[in-house]
Amino acid sequence: MSDPRERPNPFEGRTYGQAVAFLAEQYGDRDALVFGGRRWTFAEARLEIDRAAQRLSGLGLQRGDTVALWMPNRPEFLWYWMGAAQSGLIAVFLNTRLKRDEFMYQIAQSRSRVLLTAGGGAFRDFIGELADACPQLTEQPAGSLQLKALPDLRHLISLDPPSQPFSGVTDWSIAPPPGGAVRALEQDPDRPALIVYSSGTTALPKGAMLTHCIWRKAFDGGMRFELTPQDRLYLCVPLFGVMGCLSGVLMFWTHGAGVVLEPRFEPGHCLALVQGEGCTCLHLLPAMIEDLLAHPDFPATDLSRVRAGIVLSNDPVVMRKAADKLGIRGASSGYGMTETTGLVTRSWLDEPIEQRLKSNGKPLPGCLIRIVDPETGKDAATGETGEIWVGGYSVMAGYFDKPRETADTITSDGWLRTGDAGFLNEDGSLVFLRRLKDGYKHNGFNVATPEVEAAMLQHPGVAAAAVVGIPHDRFGEIGIAFAVARKALDSGELMSFLGARLAKFKVPAQIVLVDEFPRTAGTDKIQKFKLKEIALERFGRAAVPARQALKT
Repeated sequence: MSDPRERPNPFEGRTYGQAVAFLAEQYGDRDALVFGGRRWTFAEARLEIDRAAQRLSGLGLQRGDTVALWMPNRPEFLWYWMGAAQSGLIAVFLNTRLKRDEFMYQIAQSRSRVLLTAGGGAFRDFIGELADACPQLTEQPAGSLQLKALPDLRHLISLDPPSQPFSGVTDWSIAPPPGGAVRALEQDPDRPALIVYSSGTTALPKGAMLTHCIWRKAFDGGMRFELTPQDRLYLCVPLFGVMGCLSGVLMFWTHGAGVVLEPRFEPGHCLALVQGEGCTCLHLLPAMIEDLLAHPDFPATDLSRVRAGIVLSNDPVVMRKAADKLGIRGASSGYGMTETTGLVTRSWLDEPIEQRLKSNGKPLPGCLIRIVDPETGKDAATGETGEIWVGGYSVMAGYFDKPRETADTITSDGWLRTGDAGFLNEDGSLVFLRRLKDGYKHNGFNVATPEVEAAMLQHPGVAAAAVVGIPHDRFGEIGIAFAVARKALDSGELMSFLGARLAKFKVPAQIVLVDEFPRTAGTDKIQKFKLKEIALERFGRAAVPARQALKT
């Protein structure tokens, strides 16, 4: 039975180009984006997106070609993402924290034809690091790359003056080309338009292909927040994740609401912007809440207009702190993942907070939930724990160029096995309990423990490795690594070894050296539940680990 509060979704069946045109027509002169003191109305945003599409059209790309975006939060991220998608191309989002092996793998695996990135002045030298990995870059003429390590890449485009004069880089910072003939807008809403990498549970990340239905999902998510054109979102979480791009920009844009975008979080600047711009909603990580409450400007900051937001946590303590101390009275959590095109369930804003904290809400229109016994494959009874399966229009189109992994994840009749444990209440609301799969979430980012373990085993002093996640008050979860040494091994040196190979959020907080792992008799499998017990007993959930890399 549909909820009477739902209303027809004007984005159902629309593609990117059709959605952008609709926004410009409906909300043309309203602010769509605020960044660095500049403003763009919805009409101006459409012009920027069309210009980006035209520039890309001059690169000789074909329908379905992939265009990678590797840059911090900035307006150009939106223009080229949507410009590519509306033209029948597929935008590929790259995490800005990826290390060399990780970004090289994702650029190559996605068969990206174009890489758009930041130049000098960014927090890291993206192009310089790529040049270190591909020495041929310094010998190539711009616009005609032939790199052995990245055989599909043809264009490396810098949106700022590069930090060094690399010959293979095309500089679009001063006068971007006008582009070629305008490509026809994509008309098929079921075609992939976006690839977002999800670590999942395997050592190698998988690129989830999301279709144009992301606009429909965004609108329905906004309904649960009762968004109107008078709302305004403060957003500093990365655009390369679904919390930033879907539950952030698109959820607010589809309701005519503006977004105040920041490249990074700084608590004092956040407080000033929220007050100065009259933001009504905040999307935050748990650590950001702590930093805002501790800032000396917090007591004098007027946050009276703030009414709602997303806190990336299922911890009732964190949620109550956001509601009671920060004033996000409509703080709520939901359930979703990259493979389901973001959130699948969410509570309504007018539900009592006690009720919102007891579940992850009811499914959005068109989203289906089953709880399945992983042993028998049969549906579990109401209240019984099982694996969460998701069905409906927003299940991903599959993992890019990974048919086996796709078949292992999506059933023949379209249900996505999430690998998460949960149960359904009598009223149809979902309660997420834990991950069945091997991984954890640190500061909003999914970490696949097999990926970290594989990196540990590259060290000549490590004979065996195991990583578990444990709860943490500030970061949601942290990783604790256990290693059996092959020879004399220094845990600090191993930590540095991992820091050079993994993104910061994947590096474990602590490394524990052990003589052997607890194992199951017969199967000889490592008993990770016992390692987790050891980790919890030794480190707890409140103490901040010693590793400085956790200060993100």
